Amino acid sequence: MAERFEQVRGQDGELADWWVETLRAGQVAGGDSRGRQSSGVLVVRENGGYGGNNDRYLDLLVDDNPKPIKRFQKLLEMHHLYFGVVDPNNLIPLSEVATKLQEILCAAGYTHDIMTGVFDEPTRNALKALVSIENLEDRWNGEGDFIDRLVVEYLWGRFS
Repeated sequence: MAERFEQVRGQDGELADWWVETLRAGQVAGGDSRGRQSSGVLVVRENGGYGGNNDRYLDLLVDDNPKPIKRFQKLLEMHHLYFGVVDPNNLIPLSEVATKLQEILCAAGYTHDIMTGVFDEPTRNALKALVSIENLEDRWNGEGDFIDRLVVEYLWGRFS
């Protein structure tokens, strides 16, 4: 596990991502003799918590799960989605995904009568409402002509 941690440390991601890779290496090497059951990590960073109100940057725990590392990875991906910084290289024009967004909005019950394939004001308003309900407004605030690709991918996976 230590070897794997040193291999991935400093690469893409952050401490928790490296920890997942370390846990996987431990599992491949034979894992815990008691079997698979839990996984967790606590990362503290000064003012790193939600809204900067505390130091708990990341506090994830998976208990009593037959595949705890896989579940932990999913929770970590969700953490990155909700709390990660938007990568400007990941922004895509709303006009390019208008049809897909309208399909998502229809499936999620945030539709207007006509699927136009154009990112118009009714589509913007409906998408802004859905993004707010899904707590993704830090990734797209409803303004501008671009949206984070991760928002579109998440919503597509959730509602298609």
